[in-house]
Amino acid sequence: MKNLFLSPEKIVLRSYQRELAFRAVGLIVLITGLLQLPVLFFGFTTWQNYQALTDKKVQLVAAANELQTKLVAFKDTRQKLSQIQQWEPIIRGRLPCSAVLAAIEQTIPADAVLERIGIESSRYQALPVAGGTYRVPELYTLSIQGSLKFGHAEELEAFTNELKKHLPAGSQVLRSKLLEGTESLVPFHLVYSIMPAGNYSNLGVQRIADPDRL
Repeated sequence: MKNLFLSPEKIVLRSYQRELAFRAVGLIVLITGLLQLPVLFFGFTTWQNYQALTDKKVQLVAAANELQTKLVAFKDTRQKLSQIQQWEPIIRGRLPCSAVLAAIEQTIPADAVLERIGIESSRYQALPVAGGTYRVPELYTLSIQGSLKFGHAEELEAFTNELKKHLPAGSQVLRSKLLEGTESLVPFHLVYSIMPAGNYSNLGVQRIADPDRL
């Protein structure tokens, strides 16, 4: 009957001190509690990461919507840039004929008389542009006919080589020939093959992207 006068806490404590079963149960409860700590920590960390990813996703969605709103204002600009990109190979393939004529004027011998200058395009490539297609030449042929004063025929070779230096890189001499003439003049015929490459610095043409040299 003594147990009736003891508190439940004392009864459990005496049972734990005297009986191994109580100690085993207490040890199991303690180990179970300790094992739950990593699980709780992992769960708390996972929840924090989920919240951070959710907040980041909301921020990214808001930033994407803001960018889409700003891009609407640049719609016309993008269309114009697209048209410029379409015309870029067309502009690059055009030969500056005025610069070619200037190069001929600078290199022609003083004892020569020009009679005919012809620039013809060939080997066209069809490129799509807004509203249709554009035929872009892939090859130009420069033909020069003239006469040299009698006794100065040897100047033709120097003129041929000097003019080639002024033409775009890759230009070839197809013909450089003296023809039969009179006693005072010796006719000649020059033919060059010119490949348009967009770089005409040899002709003295400055690109728009280059800084002003003045």
